[in-house]
Amino acid sequence: QFQVFDPADIPQAPQSDALAVDPVIFGNEYSEYSFKVGDGPTWCTINGNDKYVVCEQIESDATYDELPAPDSCKLSFGYQFKLFETKPKGEDAAQITCANSLYADPSEAQTLGTGETLTVGEITCFVTEATARCDNKKKNFIVLSSDVWALG
Repeated sequence: QFQVFDPADIPQAPQSDALAVDPVIFGNEYSEYSFKVGDGPTWCTINGNDKYVVCEQIESDATYDELPAPDSCKLSFGYQFKLFETKPKGEDAAQITCANSLYADPSEAQTLGTGETLTVGEITCFVTEATARCDNKKKNFIVLSSDVWALG
């Protein structure tokens, strides 16, 4: 049984006058685009080659209820969320990953602020204060902040 969040705390769409930022600002030489999420401890990385985004945070920064890990996961669960551009065969497009380490180091990442969007391939991410939401063209999404998470 998962914690239920107020739907008002889950961003639905970027503001109508959101500014699309140039992905180059966030990119590295590996075709990965990392950004810190507004005012919060969360960060996301869009992998342009493998066509997915990972949003993550350090366990101690999360204030939501601990997520029950599947029996197959003996590592960290509930702090790293992944969204594929296209649903992989036999998997969900949006998923919580079983992680043994951070996907990316946020120390050099630029901040994506409220009112900005970042699009790489068919994945678009935006920030509302301290919450990130990333969507693919098929309307699958992930949402993550220290207070709330969602998959769809």
